[in-house]
Amino acid sequence: MTEHVYEDGVLVGTVSFPEPEFDDEQRSLLLAYEIHQSQLGPHGFLMPETTSPDADPNNPEGTVRFYADSVPTVDYAEKAKRNAEDAYRKSYPDADMAGLIFRVHREERNLPVTTDAP
Repeated sequence: MTEHVYEDGVLVGTVSFPEPEFDDEQRSLLLAYEIHQSQLGPHGFLMPETTSPDADPNNPEGTVRFYADSVPTVDYAEKAKRNAEDAYRKSYPDADMAGLIFRVHREERNLPVTTDAP
């Protein structure tokens, strides 16, 4: 926001104030999202829920049950990453793998071929 300062109708100065990037409601939403994300387990469920006695299958008074599919789903991006990690380990058996990140890229394939006709 910019305010112009006038004296006797003549502009004598300009003062600029930075506007906040987010308003109070947006900051509250961002904070709530950050808290939610920090409580997610690797399976996508909230850890307080998955570790609750209500989720314990041995608890007869439990109110929640978690189960996994009996047939796995192949995540081809994850498979490509793990194959790259395995190949790297095989090529460099003494390498320190701590902190190494194997980025996965997506590329189109089997696209229809187009030709420019004269």
